[in-house]
Amino acid sequence: MSFYDNRYYYINKTFLSLIGQWPFQSRLEGNVMLATTLFFICSLTAFELLSLIEGITNPSVFMQNTSQLLMDSLIFAKLVNSIYNKYKMKDLLEHIEQTWKTTQIGPENEILRSHAEQSRTLTIQYAFIIYFMGLFYSTMPLVVKRIHSLLPTNGTYETRFLYNLEHILDVDKYFNLLMLHGIISIFLLLSVGIATDSMFILCIQHVSALFEIVRYNLKCIRDSDIVMLKPDIADDEAYHIIIRCIKSYKRALNYSELLSSTYAVCNFFLIGNVIISLSISATEATMVKNQLDELIQMIAANTGQLTHIFALSLISQRLIDRSSRLHEAVYSCNWYEISLRSRQLLRFTLMRTLKPCEIKVGKIHVMSLANFSAILQVSMSYFTMLSSLQ
Repeated sequence: MSFYDNRYYYINKTFLSLIGQWPFQSRLEGNVMLATTLFFICSLTAFELLSLIEGITNPSVFMQNTSQLLMDSLIFAKLVNSIYNKYKMKDLLEHIEQTWKTTQIGPENEILRSHAEQSRTLTIQYAFIIYFMGLFYSTMPLVVKRIHSLLPTNGTYETRFLYNLEHILDVDKYFNLLMLHGIISIFLLLSVGIATDSMFILCIQHVSALFEIVRYNLKCIRDSDIVMLKPDIADDEAYHIIIRCIKSYKRALNYSELLSSTYAVCNFFLIGNVIISLSISATEATMVKNQLDELIQMIAANTGQLTHIFALSLISQRLIDRSSRLHEAVYSCNWYEISLRSRQLLRFTLMRTLKPCEIKVGKIHVMSLANFSAILQVSMSYFTMLSSLQ
């Protein structure tokens, strides 16, 4: 049985295998799943693009299809990033497995288990919200059509689809087939986002656990009975603890740098895409009149977008907070009771821990809750500008 078949990582393995991006699955299985995912995503995008081109003079068609195309392009960017950085992701996962093998017992293992359990819980909650919003979005035409068929009314209901396709196809004639294709495509679109984002959450939680292990070991210096200023190096227990902490801290920093570089370009595209998409979607909502199904679809799509960017910002903020706590641990230990050589090491360690570990986007933007608020403010500014142009 694979290491990743355990309770903590099996869900991540399942999501990545579904889209053919699990680094350890067979090449045949991975290529088949990836080809299936690409077929449905690309065909859905082609329909939306064709609809946009044909109805570009209609503001409603333009706004709706542009918003959907932006979301599709974001998911496609995540998939391309996953394919391009597959070997980096494999290195990230192998580092996790190696860490677990070297810390199988003791308090350090409990820290790993605690953070892995948090990662599992966050992944389940995130997947549930995204899939739930996707269910609302994709099944709304079916629900509304069924309601209208049951209502005792003489009026006729014009069948609405997931996106404006009425001006290029007979939606009534191919409604069931188009809905089946749309639901499968949206499911795979959401699965790509959940799989790649849950991988990001998993790695963030792991590097946070590494920082917590370093913090725990630094606190062990308090229990040392060494009070000699210049003891023999072989008997200097605090010195050896600090050396181990520095090595562990360096490994955690290298891991976070690898993680940041893996998602740097994708997250840079994510920020710009989300700002534009939210602005257009909010503007589109103001143009909807007496169309409850379309309004519910917009709410579901925007809620999914906000949940997506908020989850990534929240987990990145946790990494900043966990790495910042190392500074407090170094500062609060009983440094005045250890040897001079140990104090010297602590001094350089304290200087490095003043700078928190961050996930940067294109070496410009830092993923955090503060910048999440900035994204919302910019989106509202663009929304205000687009609304004034109506």
